[in-house]
Amino acid sequence: MLRTRVITAVILLIVLLVVLLYGGVVGWNLFVLAVLVGAFWEWARLGLFKPRQAIAYAVLGGALCVAAERVINLQTQALPLLALASVFWVAFAPWCLRNVSVGVLANKSLYGFAGFVLIAAAGLALIITKTYGIVFLLSTIAICFAADIFAYFFGKALGKRKLAPRISPGKSWEGAIGGAFSVVLLSWLVVVLSGTYPELKNTWQVMAFERWHPFVFTFWLVVLSAYSVVGDLFESMLKRRAGLKDSSQLLPGHGGVLDRIDAQLPVLPLAILLVSAIVV
Repeated sequence: MLRTRVITAVILLIVLLVVLLYGGVVGWNLFVLAVLVGAFWEWARLGLFKPRQAIAYAVLGGALCVAAERVINLQTQALPLLALASVFWVAFAPWCLRNVSVGVLANKSLYGFAGFVLIAAAGLALIITKTYGIVFLLSTIAICFAADIFAYFFGKALGKRKLAPRISPGKSWEGAIGGAFSVVLLSWLVVVLSGTYPELKNTWQVMAFERWHPFVFTFWLVVLSAYSVVGDLFESMLKRRAGLKDSSQLLPGHGGVLDRIDAQLPVLPLAILLVSAIVV
């Protein structure tokens, strides 16, 4: 299993680097579309859609994203969709987690609509980030990676109080706090080093720092770290309802697409909205 996981990770990394460095706009958009179609299909599976319904849902979701990318100005007209997704994550998802229930999302129509909004918003946010450079893109998605990696190590070393035992028994408050602390520390390090290394001025962290007061900047970093955990827990809750360990087996050794991007779903739209006054 470890060997398979490593091989898959290496292949994905190579594909990502090739697309970022040589794929241009078309290559990146196609890469994001492939990710979105996989995520739509898995979302439908977790919603207990029938196999044919799940395929149709994925195709329709991908088509809607292509249409949106072609028709609207993403940097301005996509912001309402990002805001709608953010409202879901900020207001509704925590309620679901507290009750360990998908609540009204048990309605397939509403569940399907929510999937279109949440996954499309994250995908369009990915396309927006790329238009402002690879450094901006990587620095944005790095927020979730840092929160997750350091939460794991802090949780292993210090974890005692379970964060959500009925959903994800392995997560602890100590891990989540350690992850958030690490995101704040690393982000401030990027801001400080940007005076020495000009290329860092194109990062999300520096742009957000220029947009917000330092205390507010730090607050938003904590919020983004927290909602990366919310995204992870929300997908875990859906998998428990569906009786699945992974969202699929599309990525051997890693599970499915949603298993890899669950934390990014709430963070990407929020991150873009927080710097929208700069990047628009």
